[in-house]
Amino acid sequence: MTSGLVGGFVADDTGEVAPMATMQAFRIAEWGEPPRFHDVPVPDPGPGQVLVRVAASGLCGADVRLVDGPPDPWSRVPFTLGHESTGRVAVLGAGVEHLAVGDGVVVSGVLFCGSCDRCVRGRQDECRTLVTAGSGAGDDGGLAEYLLAEVRHVVPLGTLDPVAAAPLADAGATAYHVVRGAVPLLAPGTTAVVVGMDAAGGFAVQYLRQFTGARIIALDPREARLADARRLGADDAFPADGDAAALVRELTGTGAEAVLDFVGSTSTLEISVGALGNGGRVHVAGAEGGMVPLGWERLPVNGGLVGSTGFTPGDLRQVIALAATGRLELLATAYPFHQVAECLDALREDSVAGAAVITLE
Repeated sequence: MTSGLVGGFVADDTGEVAPMATMQAFRIAEWGEPPRFHDVPVPDPGPGQVLVRVAASGLCGADVRLVDGPPDPWSRVPFTLGHESTGRVAVLGAGVEHLAVGDGVVVSGVLFCGSCDRCVRGRQDECRTLVTAGSGAGDDGGLAEYLLAEVRHVVPLGTLDPVAAAPLADAGATAYHVVRGAVPLLAPGTTAVVVGMDAAGGFAVQYLRQFTGARIIALDPREARLADARRLGADDAFPADGDAAALVRELTGTGAEAVLDFVGSTSTLEISVGALGNGGRVHVAGAEGGMVPLGWERLPVNGGLVGSTGFTPGDLRQVIALAATGRLELLATAYPFHQVAECLDALREDSVAGAAVITLE
């Protein structure tokens, strides 16, 4: 009987596979303890599951809050970090027929049951039955050599390189979901404001430029990111300071029809609400936990605020298709697997250019 190495599995000529004993994974073992590398068993895929050999996994401010903040009631320890995961199929579980070993894939960081009323209506981002925050936050994520995923959470990458595509797995798809919700408000001649030019904000500017005729104003406290915004298609880019809302209103005369806040702090929410015009919407995708007073005369006439969390599998498929055309800049800073701690420090310092991506191949 012959054997060969397929991903991290030994396969004989009958097609049966036996998992390697252990793999390296960067995990939160207990709340209050710093995350570190652990040797853990390589998962064995069951029916309807896929084992992915990880190529890259992204980190962002949400991961820093998990590491540094109080215990997250939605996240069960221990778990492996990494919520923006891409790689190649290593082993297919029984019943998975539309993928093949070696296919490039992205694993959605937004998990969903697939059967509740919201899921069956295509609103998987609003799934009613999730019991964890998602992949890399309660369920094991991609900061490991292998990642086990339910096939419903796996989307093919086609010709895209998995490492280059990693920023699409959350930042790109989340921004697409936010912009898709704002597009009905953005006829030619209207104004869209993007608050926070991190990776998601950069994607949002690109989508707004391609999908709307709106004037795009980008706000961020860092000049380097304002320069990125201008290069990516923003018509104007200004510091996100105490004068920002008044400046938007001065430039537009009426305020913005859509404000996309990718920070979500109290200070950025104050800017967002202050920059809004009649009938406009603030779409909050940032998770900083800020608060502003709302109610009668706290918002412009018929104005509103929408909490926009996550994305759907359709959003993820569409950003992959868009990236495959070469029409998206996939800006990222790469760190090798052994430098996860350095990547987290850079995120704390807010010094990462584009998305922060840990590479494993």
